[in-house]
Amino acid sequence: MSKMSSLETSGDGAYRTLRSDILFGRLQPSARLRLETLSAAYGTSVSTLREILHRLASEGLVTTDQRGFDVAPVTPREFRDLGNLRQLLEANALQAAIAQGDLDWEGRVVGAHHKLSRLEQLMLAGDHSRSEEWKLYDREYHHVMVSACGSLELLAAYHSVFDRYLRYLNVAVVFRGDIAALEHLALRDAVVDRDAPRVTALIQRHIDGCITHSITHDLLSDGKTLDDSDGDASGSRTKGPVTIGETGWRRVRSDILCGRLAPGEKLRLDRMRAEYGVSISTLREILNRLASEGLVLAEGQRGFEVAPVSADNFAELIELHRLLWNEAIGLSLTRGDLDWETRVVAACHPLDALEAALVAGQDGASDRWQHAQGHFHQALLSACGSTALRQLQGSVFDKILRYMCLAHSLGGGPKVAVVHHALRDAVLRRDAEHASRVMTDYLDHVGGRLKHVDSSRSNPLLLQRS
Repeated sequence: MSKMSSLETSGDGAYRTLRSDILFGRLQPSARLRLETLSAAYGTSVSTLREILHRLASEGLVTTDQRGFDVAPVTPREFRDLGNLRQLLEANALQAAIAQGDLDWEGRVVGAHHKLSRLEQLMLAGDHSRSEEWKLYDREYHHVMVSACGSLELLAAYHSVFDRYLRYLNVAVVFRGDIAALEHLALRDAVVDRDAPRVTALIQRHIDGCITHSITHDLLSDGKTLDDSDGDASGSRTKGPVTIGETGWRRVRSDILCGRLAPGEKLRLDRMRAEYGVSISTLREILNRLASEGLVLAEGQRGFEVAPVSADNFAELIELHRLLWNEAIGLSLTRGDLDWETRVVAACHPLDALEAALVAGQDGASDRWQHAQGHFHQALLSACGSTALRQLQGSVFDKILRYMCLAHSLGGGPKVAVVHHALRDAVLRRDAEHASRVMTDYLDHVGGRLKHVDSSRSNPLLLQRS
């Protein structure tokens, strides 16, 4: 197992090292993660390890049940799902990067390809001793290509999906020889030529070829992996008892999404320890997990604060949501059956009463309304067939929900339940275009409401330009 940097805290270092060991296959798929063994290997306490493993479970890299923790298994189905999602994000990001990237960006792309090409030449000559380094250079090359897309939210989503996809490449040790090297060269040339349609076609061919090669050659079968029929697409299993740390994470996260912890607010650990009933060390793990979700800012020695809100960030979230929503709702409308329609109707039903309770200021109404909204949107997309796509869309929608709560607190505008009814009716008619328009119009309305917030620094709802 790789060594931790002496400059990192025990918890941060253990998280980064454990995550890297999973991504690069040093901890094999489905391997049992025994806390006492890991505590000695990674130099941190068992309680901190539990929070780290829950954090990795939220990223889809670890599974948990009543017996403990395992490295997440690999399945051909999830590989395809992650590949499709990577295609969607990478093609979109590359189109934006081609439109916005300057000559310095082009230079970085050419330089990253040069480094990758040198490793590929060695591997083509039969030297596979640096295969892990080759994977890192491959990752760097693709990340540099999308780096000029202009959206931090899109980049964060892409990096998260790419890392999960990368784990499959490391498990399968996929190197397709001349084919992969030529595809990387063709991508470089298409990017430099600013040929967006050719780049999109090459990305699709590159990813599809990798997945087909791995599955056709049975490179994912190691005696520990699950077949497509075992579990769901994410390989998840029945969860064990909810820990104090998990409960604390849910409470802090809910308070951020609902605005009880205001944008930009300093998160004082001593005060939070008393309020949420968890230890300082557990709070640090919770806040670091929320930082990885983009809901908290970690400021090194200065501590933590709630992530600010801004018009630019909201615009990025809307664009990313639109991309994921259109893909997922289109698949749901194609694949959804009567049971799916029933779930949509049932999830929509409570929203009128919950919104009335929210407007009336009933205790706990905000949490119930937030949960019901999320449940309704999950139901809409539940027939899309891709767990990875639903999870990513859900995390983006949660961030948008924070802005919706801020807009709702301003009063005025249409009732959200009316929007939900329009969405329900559109999907029952299998009208993807109208469903997309309803969602877009509502989010545009939210953005319009927030632009009129008082620009005083004392106003916690201020949308600052980044």
